[in-house]
Amino acid sequence: MTFHPFDLLMELQTDQIRLDCAALHLARDAYPTLNVGRYLRKLDALAEQVADQRPGLAANLRYLAMQRVLVSEHGLRGNEKDYYAPENCYLNRVLDLGRGMPITLSMIWIEVGRRLKWPVAGVALPGHFIVRFDDPERFVLADPFYDGRTLSIDECQELVENGFGNQLSFSTDFLKPVGTRAVLLRLLRNLRNIYLSRNELPQLANILRRLAAIEPTNGRHLQELAAVCCRLGDMRGACAHLELYLHRSPHAHDSPLVRRNLKQLQAALVARN
Repeated sequence: MTFHPFDLLMELQTDQIRLDCAALHLARDAYPTLNVGRYLRKLDALAEQVADQRPGLAANLRYLAMQRVLVSEHGLRGNEKDYYAPENCYLNRVLDLGRGMPITLSMIWIEVGRRLKWPVAGVALPGHFIVRFDDPERFVLADPFYDGRTLSIDECQELVENGFGNQLSFSTDFLKPVGTRAVLLRLLRNLRNIYLSRNELPQLANILRRLAAIEPTNGRHLQELAAVCCRLGDMRGACAHLELYLHRSPHAHDSPLVRRNLKQLQAALVARN
């Protein structure tokens, strides 16, 4: 059995997972001939150009240096015309085209910052992903989707309230940096929703496999994957995913229902033979 490189990375401790490598290996589902090294070198080159700005230690000056290189010089910004195109979620295509979703553009800023050993992190606002630059005295919030503009806390609150109305109260906890797994999980959820809405089942199945790798204790991914396999006519695959779910969560509240579904699938397989 061959193991997907993204799935293998998810077995590491979070601090050992490089965001750029994980995102590029994820993209190999959609772009099988992708040259990971080529895109890592692109990120290296961007970081070198930002370093050449010599901005010093202040968060605001580092932000300005990165915004100048990534946006003003390289034109990296949001794809507002075709926001839900799947390629907006794949790091290689965003680097190729200069357009992407908030989270993939933010990943470029984060990875350039990591190369420079700057404290640049993702901020998972509900409904919109941004980045923050920190120094001992301040932090700067920036929106890579909209030309890297800076955001005040009040503007972040407005973003959340405009998106969710009275259903969600803004909290400054939303502005805390998030780690690598949280970034990848949000990216995968975006892709899952996009492929589900487009009814692109083979691509959806791949994303659900990656979700099951990053969240092995979340049985919903395996159950949804089993359902997608059934729709694709892969009954054996569906059985395997339900069996794995029961192995991981034998005492889950819905395990009796899953066992019944598994027995029905197994009976259908026998009837086929």
